[in-house]
Amino acid sequence: MQDLKVTSWQLFGHDRLYVNLPDGTAIGWADRGSGTITVLHPRYRDAVTDALARQVPDLPALVGEEAPAGPRSRPAPPPVPRIPPMRGMRKRGAAQEAPPVRGPAPEVDVAPDVDVTPAVDVAPVPGVAAPASEVVPAPEAVPVPDVAPAPEAVPAPEGVPASEVVPAQERPRRPAVLPALTPATDLASRRPGAQLREQLGESGTGALVRVATGALRRHKDADPRRGALAGERRVGAELKRLTRHGWRVLHSVPLPDGTEIGHLLIGPGGVFAVSTDHRPGASVRIAEGALHIDDGAPQPYELDGRPGARRARAALEAYCAFDVPVQTVLVFTGVTALEVASTPAGVRVCRERQLSVLTPLTGVFTPTQVERVYDVARNREAWPDA
Repeated sequence: MQDLKVTSWQLFGHDRLYVNLPDGTAIGWADRGSGTITVLHPRYRDAVTDALARQVPDLPALVGEEAPAGPRSRPAPPPVPRIPPMRGMRKRGAAQEAPPVRGPAPEVDVAPDVDVTPAVDVAPVPGVAAPASEVVPAPEAVPVPDVAPAPEAVPAPEGVPASEVVPAQERPRRPAVLPALTPATDLASRRPGAQLREQLGESGTGALVRVATGALRRHKDADPRRGALAGERRVGAELKRLTRHGWRVLHSVPLPDGTEIGHLLIGPGGVFAVSTDHRPGASVRIAEGALHIDDGAPQPYELDGRPGARRARAALEAYCAFDVPVQTVLVFTGVTALEVASTPAGVRVCRERQLSVLTPLTGVFTPTQVERVYDVARNREAWPDA
């Protein structure tokens, strides 16, 4: 059954993936927390597990387990219809018609969270038309909705505009299928400043050549790219400290146009696209869209509209069944002083040692969602269209 729909639903501590028929009727679900699959109708057992394995490949443990059989409804005994007397005929010795015989209400066992109302159908008797007052219409079936009830409002984390924070469970979507991760597509092994390393010949065969020729023992290289690489390393070291508190970090995420996102920080407080600006020995001040270096003339310096956060959000949401807001963090390294008059919403400016203020941020993602975002972000195949 290729038309089954899989939707994500999180509310009141539950984290489920519902499998629905094309008309919206739920036939089963997978519970991420307990690791079980519930099938509402036994004949859909294989269809439910196949749909979860095909459309949500990040659940191999759930799909591989034996799905508990869905509860079976006991068939209701057929009701005894009331047969009205034909015209012109009257039963001798009977003062009035016998009252209709009605059986007890049928008992139906249903799975939790599913409302099933039994419908009573009265079988017609050939040649006898039942009066309108005796016809009991069967109630209409109420399909289980695809979208869960609207969740309670979640306050926006510090520094995040309320308009940018959308609860992850508010709009379930069908994520695209991401190819399986391989050593060639895993970005988790990339080091900070990978692009700069390649340009400077400090990776692959270039590094071996430099060691063989003794280039590493020469006088200090004045190439500004070396200072920029040192700044990337400092920022990478500071971000690594956050991994002890439930955060995940990737370095040098490559983009199709040849640029890269310096660092991508993923955790309970959201996703942050981190970029580095190395200004050794400088006193920096940012005010009114201008950058002031020491006593020099101000230079135009826009903090808002940086493409890293926007492109990261588009790439991650394509493969996640929830919204993934991404903020911008600009880190100045090597400076003697940093003053920031104001920053746009969703943008942070700090020095490398101030990155620790991100550690206590929470309320955006659950631990399961953090791992899902990280699994998508580390796959190089998720970024070709970013």
